[in-house]
Amino acid sequence: MGKLTFAVLVDGENAAYSDYLATLEEVEKYGTVAIKWVYADWTSPNQNGWKDILKETASSPKQQFHYAKDAADHALVMDAIELIITNPRITGVCIVSSDGGFGSLAQRIREKGQHVMAIGQENTPEHFRRACHNFVYTKNLSVTESSNVNVDLAELLIEAYQRCALSQERVYLGDMGTILKQINSSFDCRNYNFQTLGKLIKQQSGLFDVDIENSSCYITLKNPIKDSEINTMNGKVRKLNEGKDYGFIRSDAGDFHFKLVEITSKEQTIKQGSSVMFDVNTIDLAKDKSKTYSPSAFNIRLAS
Repeated sequence: MGKLTFAVLVDGENAAYSDYLATLEEVEKYGTVAIKWVYADWTSPNQNGWKDILKETASSPKQQFHYAKDAADHALVMDAIELIITNPRITGVCIVSSDGGFGSLAQRIREKGQHVMAIGQENTPEHFRRACHNFVYTKNLSVTESSNVNVDLAELLIEAYQRCALSQERVYLGDMGTILKQINSSFDCRNYNFQTLGKLIKQQSGLFDVDIENSSCYITLKNPIKDSEINTMNGKVRKLNEGKDYGFIRSDAGDFHFKLVEITSKEQTIKQGSSVMFDVNTIDLAKDKSKTYSPSAFNIRLAS
């Protein structure tokens, strides 16, 4: 993907003016901002906070009286469609809003072959987020010290790894980053307090082995070392993905991942929700759980 030229279209009645400077800085990471239009009924006292920031950023206020419900939203949609059809210089559109009503617009822009990103709150409806190539949470416009994201990170990383590793086990980190965005457009390392994917992956010592070769990073899904000291534990299978050849066990000591070839029970089928016994390396149990996710489990069998 070459350098993009963006039109930034802001739902000024939904987005916060206090986030606007950081919003523009975020978009500029992906390309050049050529158009900055902010939509609202500017006769409303509620919009007074935008005045100074619009001037500071040389953004154009787009006036839309409330003659009908969601009038400003409709104006934004019409202008976006006109831009992608008539302005060949614009190769990317950033929609700044948490309103799920813009999901169809994002999908239309994507179908036209142009890049679409959006910036909004965590409660933005999923269909809008998934329609975008890249969705950024407003909380990540400036890094916060702590984040609570209801995403199973280990599952997401393994899913992305499996998609990359169709032909070989060793995966280039840049390719994995692309797949992560395809699976979940709102994936952002900053959700987990890391600035880069490389730094995040290096902390997933229970999941991946990392190799640096000629300044490039490659990763391999870790196989358990079974000749070290082991512990036998009890837990419950919380997820079993037969199509992707992996699963997860929840136990009192935390989450563990396993490959399906590690299931040793032949007489009875292990399925999601089954109570199981499994082995794990002692060294994995001793690691700081704040810096590792889902170490490897092996010898998975039904609990007696």
